[in-house]
Amino acid sequence: MTENSTAPSGAPTPADLEVLSRQLGRPVRDVVAIPARCVCGNPLLAATAPRLGNGTPFPTTFYLTHPVITSAVSRLEAAGVMAEMNARLEADPELAASYRAAHEAYLAAREEIGRRAGTGPVPEIDGVSAGGMPSRVKCLHVLVGQSLAMGPGVNQLGDEAIERIAEWWTRDRCWCEGAWDTEGAAPSRDLSRHGPQGLPSMTGRPAPVRRSDAGDSATEAARTEGGEEA
Repeated sequence: MTENSTAPSGAPTPADLEVLSRQLGRPVRDVVAIPARCVCGNPLLAATAPRLGNGTPFPTTFYLTHPVITSAVSRLEAAGVMAEMNARLEADPELAASYRAAHEAYLAAREEIGRRAGTGPVPEIDGVSAGGMPSRVKCLHVLVGQSLAMGPGVNQLGDEAIERIAEWWTRDRCWCEGAWDTEGAAPSRDLSRHGPQGLPSMTGRPAPVRRSDAGDSATEAARTEGGEEA
């Protein structure tokens, strides 16, 4: 584990929050820190409080926001990389042990973020990390977010995913120009369809279905199950 394997430093500035909102296309919520930045200084992801301001438990501590990275990681998911990684986890005890350690590091970082946010314990997500950890890969965005936030060597599969998106994004140059809308006012209205976020067992609400596009309902439900909205 690297020296960066604790909670990130760097509280967000008002400018950071505006950029995050523009990246996401909606107001960002409950951001505690900016764990990683582009070489130009723009945020790559947000560290989010484990309990949102509306009271909802939020397990996805490291939330990837940069559109270029999120799109690149989605390409990997569409190419079947998660299934490949899951097969490796079943076949490789050393990799599986490393992945469990990443899960524990994620929980420790969330605890520290919670202390910084002043949210206190969040028993609804006690022992629950994100992205399918500690035994499965369900969301590469989560693993990449952890690798960017906590540094190389913490989440091996997240590190690998970053290497595999090098065709579309790399750490050593700025990919921000044209990646999000910079004209006009920043988003000020939350257009989320989901309402309170988190596992249905946490919120008491069923996973939502996008009624206008039944073909995307499984994807929508999966994102809700992972609590993946900042």
